[in-house]
Order: sequence, then C-alpha cells, then structure tokens
Amino acid sequence: MVVSYSGNRLGYVRHTVNPHSNGHCITSIYYLNQNWDIKVHGSLLPISPEDWPIATNIKTLLDGLLIFWPDQWNLHEVEPADATRYAITIWYFDAKEWTATKDKLSASIQKESMGVKSPISQEKKKFTPELKKKKT
Repeated sequence: MVVSYSGNRLGYVRHTVNPHSNGHCITSIYYLNQNWDIKVHGSLLPISPEDWPIATNIKTLLDGLLIFWPDQWNLHEVEPADATRYAITIWYFDAKEWTATKDKLSASIQKESMGVKSPISQEKKKFTPELKKKKT
C-alpha cells in the first residue's frame, strides 16, 4: 500500500494491526519523505508494547525502513504532521492463520445476528485504529 498522509494534522491513534491472529505476520514501512525535519514538519511513529508508559519514537525519514510484528507487543500510532508525508507499507500474511480467523469471525457474525455477543467483536473495538486530528 502506498500512502500519502495530508499535512493537515491527521494521524492514527495507537493501535495494532493483528489483535486476533488475523494473518498479519510482519509489517514493513518504507518512508519516502525527502528533506523531512521532525522539528519543522512534526510526525514520529511511536511504537511500544501494550500498557507500557514509554514508546520508542521512529523518525519517518527518507529511506527509513521499519519492520515489526503487528501484535500487542508493537502498538503504534501515526502522529499528526504539518506537511504531507509518504510511505509504502507491506504486510506479510500467514494464509492458514487468516483462514482460521476468517472462519471464527464468520461464526461470530452469525451468532451476533441471533443476538449473542461475541468476544471477538468486543476485542476488535479495542484495537481498531481511528483517525485523529490534533489541535494546532
């Protein structure tokens, strides 16, 4: 996926891509931000395990490559920036894990249609990324 984040202070809240063993095994992000200055343009990518008070801040600089497991040990967010930034993201999948999760989700949806609450849908809400906009 090639991404362009507008420079109007948009980002994503802290999240994980793989909260339920959904097949996402590895996330890789390649940054394409030429002449990027964190002090002028803003935007770091904080990454840390769930419930840790301190994060490692990754600079989103040109030719930077970040590779990580997208689980609860590597929650991350996209901080708002004051300039347009670019990245290429590639997710590597485990087909067996994806199929198993898809089958569980399908069964969960069927149960919810009958009025039974599913633990999968409750957990999904916890880790679904949302767009955020910070005040300037």
